Amino acid sequence: MLVLSSAHPWDDERVFGKITKSLSKKYETALCAVADKQFFEVDRVKIFGLPKLPRLKRYKNYLRIIRIINEFKPDIIHFHDPDLLVLSLYFKFFLKKKVIYDVHEDYPLAFKDRRYFPEPFSTMFSIFFNLVEKTISRLLDGVVTVTEDIYSKFKCKNKEVIKNYPVAETFFKEKDSDIYGTLNLIYIGSVSQSRGITNLILAVRSLHELDIRLDIVGPAENQKYFEEIKKYEDEKIKIWGRVPKIDIPGILKSAHVGFVTLLPLLRYKTSLPLKLFEYMAAKVAVVASDFELWRKIIEESDCGILVDPTDIQSICQAILFFYNNRDQVIKKGLNGHKAFMEKYNWAKEEKSFFNFMKEL
Repeated sequence: MLVLSSAHPWDDERVFGKITKSLSKKYETALCAVADKQFFEVDRVKIFGLPKLPRLKRYKNYLRIIRIINEFKPDIIHFHDPDLLVLSLYFKFFLKKKVIYDVHEDYPLAFKDRRYFPEPFSTMFSIFFNLVEKTISRLLDGVVTVTEDIYSKFKCKNKEVIKNYPVAETFFKEKDSDIYGTLNLIYIGSVSQSRGITNLILAVRSLHELDIRLDIVGPAENQKYFEEIKKYEDEKIKIWGRVPKIDIPGILKSAHVGFVTLLPLLRYKTSLPLKLFEYMAAKVAVVASDFELWRKIIEESDCGILVDPTDIQSICQAILFFYNNRDQVIKKGLNGHKAFMEKYNWAKEEKSFFNFMKEL
């Protein structure tokens, strides 16, 4: 079994922490992904490194990927990136491998939202990619998606929803006990304006007289945006940048309220962001965008508050609620953890994944 990604770092939470580690429990498994070294081993998994390249230059890794496949000789290749779709046909029909496409997001919507090209070319490219993706996927042996919404858009025979829920064992069972001092607010994940970071910072700055602290943890979408928000850093706002994945549970241990206030873009409204479930796993109360899919999870779990992510005042009101009602921080954090343990953890998804692999 070879897990393959030309875009994600080797220690990506889904690529390595879930898919690769789970497969390695039952199959001889190797991983080929972006890494600084050409070859190393972690937890008895062989890891073949690829250089990190911009999207339009990732084809330069194709020959190395093919050499790795010929060396490792996997029966099944589980790949994670849309830029490998055309190459997957080579795996399937020339190398005679079984091939699985792991779809992390609704790429046609994402390409349209991100505006890689000026209009009307973004829309045209989105339509073109949708046709290519759906056509090639029918020729492969299986498709795995992270949400039901994406699942419904594929018409291939073998498909399964394997949600990107966190691994329970990676989170601390106990939280730091001080709830009545500084209210620790946190955002973990990719950092960009479209993910609501600017509005979150402005909301916290408008409440500067309160004893609150905001930690923004994760890589920025580009250096320009990182420098822009870094200007807001002071004794109450810390911009961390990228941190090792292994540090995340420790950072969340002292957090009280976690934010997932992404702006209402189409690709976000139907997503299931990992950070939401990481907050729940870490007993952190949640403030989230009021999207229909997220509303159902948060209201059923009673783990947080829904806000309009475009309205700074709405975000302020959520912060004030938790600041003035510390018992609700504890209550909603515990409610979220209970729901996480019962429904939203990787162990349940792993069983579905093994059943899917067994059918193949």
